[in-house]
Amino acid sequence: MKIIHIITGLKDGGAENILYKICKYDISNEHIVISLTNGDKYFSLLKKLGIKIYCMNMTSYSVFKFFDLVKLIRFLKPNVVQTWLIHGDFVGSIAARLAGMRNIVWNIVYSKLEIGSVRLRTILLIKLLARLSYLLPKLIIVVSKSSKVNCEKLRYSKKKLRLVSSGYDLSLLKPNKKQKLYFRKKLKIKKSLPLIGIVARYHQIKDHTNLFKALSIIKFKNIDFLCVLIGSDMNKKNKFVIREIKKLQLNNHVKLLGKKNDIPQVMNGLDINILCSKSEGFPNVIPEAMACGTPCVVTDVGDCALIVGNSGWIVPPKNPYKLAKAIEQAIIEVNKKNWQKRCNLVRQRIKKKFDISKMILTYNKTWGEAYNLKLPK
Repeated sequence: MKIIHIITGLKDGGAENILYKICKYDISNEHIVISLTNGDKYFSLLKKLGIKIYCMNMTSYSVFKFFDLVKLIRFLKPNVVQTWLIHGDFVGSIAARLAGMRNIVWNIVYSKLEIGSVRLRTILLIKLLARLSYLLPKLIIVVSKSSKVNCEKLRYSKKKLRLVSSGYDLSLLKPNKKQKLYFRKKLKIKKSLPLIGIVARYHQIKDHTNLFKALSIIKFKNIDFLCVLIGSDMNKKNKFVIREIKKLQLNNHVKLLGKKNDIPQVMNGLDINILCSKSEGFPNVIPEAMACGTPCVVTDVGDCALIVGNSGWIVPPKNPYKLAKAIEQAIIEVNKKNWQKRCNLVRQRIKKKFDISKMILTYNKTWGEAYNLKLPK
C-alpha cells in the first residue's frame, strides 16, 4: 500500500519519533511524508532513509496553501492517509476528504490535557475533533491506554479507537558496558558513585521541582549520589532551575547536561532513570532506559506503571516524599548483588511487550482494516 503521513511538523517529539520508526522499519508499504509546516530534526533523518517529504510551510494555514495540500494528495493517490498530531488530524483529514480520500486514520499521542499548560484554542480544537471523529476518520490510533481512556472521556468515537503501543529497536537500545564507562568518564565521577538522571525537556508538566525537593530530602540523609538533568533548556541559562538548585543546596549533587542526541549512551550511563512528571501519555524515555537495562523510578501518570510493571518503582505524582523514598531504595540497591537481576528483568520486559516488530505489525493491521472498511455515505 501507499501510505501518506500528514503531520503538523517534523521537530523533535514523540509523534515524530514514531513516524520515523514506521518509515524506517516497515518494508511492506511505501511511505510519503507531508509536513504542514517546515522541516526540522526528523526532516533530515527521514531524507537519509530515502523517504519523499513535502513541506507545505503552512505557518498561517492560508487558503491557497490548503488547496495546494488537497491537490498534492490527489496527485499522490494514496491507499491510506495517516494523520498525526492535533492540527495534522484536523487539516490533513479535511484536505484528504476534499481530495476524494476516505481511508483516513488519525493518530493521537496526548493523554491528558492539563489546564494552564495547554492553549484554549487547542482545547477547543480537540473538542471539535471529538465531534468530527464520527465523520472524518475510519479509525483512530491511540498510543497509550491512558490516551484511549482520555479519548473516551472526550467523546471520541469509541468503536474507531485502536491501541498501538510504541515499539523499540532492541538491537540499538541494549546494555553496553563500554558506553556506561565512557559516559561516567566524561562526567569525571567515581565508579562507585550512584548516578541517577532524568531525560526531559524543561516544562512545568515534567515537574522538575518535584525531583529537586526529593533530592533535597535524600541529601539531608547524607546519601551520596549524582543526578544529571538532560534535555532542552536543562542548562546554566535556565535561571529557574539554577535558583532551585542553589536554594536547596544541591550544587554538588546535580549536573545540567543540556540536550543529548546519543540516547543509548545516556541510558547506559545512568544507574537509575527517573520520571517525575505530573502528566504523560506513553513516555519513550522509560522503555528506552529499560531496553538498556536501566531500572526506573516513575510517577504513576499515563502508561508509566504499565511500562515499568514490577521491574522498578512507581510513586504518586506531586509527592516528593514518596519519590525520595523510592529513589533512596533504588540507590541503596545499586551496588547489591541482586541489582544485575533487576537490570536483566527490565530489559526482558521491554523485549516481551514493546519490540519494534510488534508495533509495525499492528500498524499494518490497522491500515489494512481502514483500507477495507467501508464508511456509510
